[in-house]
Amino acid sequence: MKLLKFWFIAPVIVFVSVAVWAACPIHPNPGVYETTGGTVLPGRVSEAWCTLLSPGVPGNTQNAMSWDGANLGTQWKVWGMAIEPAGPQVVGSSMVGGNGWIAYSTNYIGGQFWLSKLHAWSDGVNDLTGQISNYNVYSRVTYVGGVPVSVFSTAYFTGVFDDCPLCTLEYVISNVAQVWPAQTAFYPPLLCGAAAGEYFDVCCIRASIYCPMGAEEKTWGAIKSVYK
Repeated sequence: MKLLKFWFIAPVIVFVSVAVWAACPIHPNPGVYETTGGTVLPGRVSEAWCTLLSPGVPGNTQNAMSWDGANLGTQWKVWGMAIEPAGPQVVGSSMVGGNGWIAYSTNYIGGQFWLSKLHAWSDGVNDLTGQISNYNVYSRVTYVGGVPVSVFSTAYFTGVFDDCPLCTLEYVISNVAQVWPAQTAFYPPLLCGAAAGEYFDVCCIRASIYCPMGAEEKTWGAIKSVYK
């Protein structure tokens, strides 16, 4: 009887394992990757003024790439995020006589990401691509005499992988500084054919990849408990 149970369970376990991995022909490596730990490059961003020549206008679109000090986009890219129709929302301020700061929360729609295959999050053979689920930027703009003189932001987005929708990417950029005046050299190109836009330096990234491996482990455990 023990022998019969063994031969019955084997194909069931194989079937479950194959079914789970078939859903992810290209599987990212779960983990946390940080600029402060040297496992993610910092980056640079352009935000194209796609409709009106002004910042914060719905439709303005971002293009972000990694920066190793000499080359753009060798490790990661995030692009195509456009400010939603509602536009930036004021979430705080401290202004006196045109001096002070105003904080904005801006949601973006759309966007894609690309992660190089030549990094710990992949297998060295396949690049990782995906779609952005939500993208938000919190910005604090400092004004002097009513004129903006600096912008510091935090960007946050989540996304799902094209070849493994079970896995998600959470990307947090805790320091985004606008370049004053705008510098076009060695920054990502403006999208949507825009003639003008803004440029930013990116620091302090924390990228987290989550995959529900526990689901497979539970399935195996459940089968073993039945046929032990």
